[in-house]
Amino acid sequence: MKKLIFGLIAVVAISNLSFGQATLEEQYSTIEVSRAFTNAFKTDTGLHYFTVEASNILKIYNSSHTLTSTITIPIDSGYVLDGVYPVSDKLFNTDNLMEFIIFTLIQSGPGGEIFTYKMTLINQNGSILQEFGDRGYANIIKESSEIFKLIASKTTNEINTVYDVYSLPGTTLGTVTLDKNPSSFFGFPNPTENKITIINNLENGQNGTLEVFDINGKKVMQKNVVGENGEINLDVTDLNSGVYIYKLNGETNRFIKK
Repeated sequence: MKKLIFGLIAVVAISNLSFGQATLEEQYSTIEVSRAFTNAFKTDTGLHYFTVEASNILKIYNSSHTLTSTITIPIDSGYVLDGVYPVSDKLFNTDNLMEFIIFTLIQSGPGGEIFTYKMTLINQNGSILQEFGDRGYANIIKESSEIFKLIASKTTNEINTVYDVYSLPGTTLGTVTLDKNPSSFFGFPNPTENKITIINNLENGQNGTLEVFDINGKKVMQKNVVGENGEINLDVTDLNSGVYIYKLNGETNRFIKK
């Protein structure tokens, strides 16, 4: 897995005499393990940051960038870490412990072309709270001010997806972002054998470059696109079987080539 370096910035106020300038506050080094995730999140206790090290070590820092927790993520034999999503500190439980949805995967088949995911909920002590089976995607939806739903899904073949709807015991999500699988930037069908359609997240008339990387970070495709319609059609017939990362307009996601 490749390393991801991200800087944390503090916005400087802009006066009417000059333009403000972003000031680097802290820099972290983390393993990039997810299709799309943020390394900063909020709970009712404040702002937090996290990094992933040594493939399964999750480190939590507070708003002062002081290390507060080191978590060993439980991973089944043969699986590798694929995603870490900070959820809340009281949505699943009322013990005020931070909760994380963890995605792991294992490859099988003659050429390693079959990918099986596992979705697990853990807390900041590394304890498993619940297992959701072979689900590779998750959304948390706010139905009303006091009701939240967890949507766990997986793609079963080229055209079908199954998803489970869970009622959540908590009554607040605090200040954490709801959507853990951004609907504005995804590709389908996934997995795919030859073509994938990617939702175009560019504004109308905006120019951008869609880049595709293999799991080792090597760029394998590049396509100039314009924000003039809602979809980007990509022919991936010539790619080898495996997991690929695509990026556009600051957003990232993944697809599987069968």
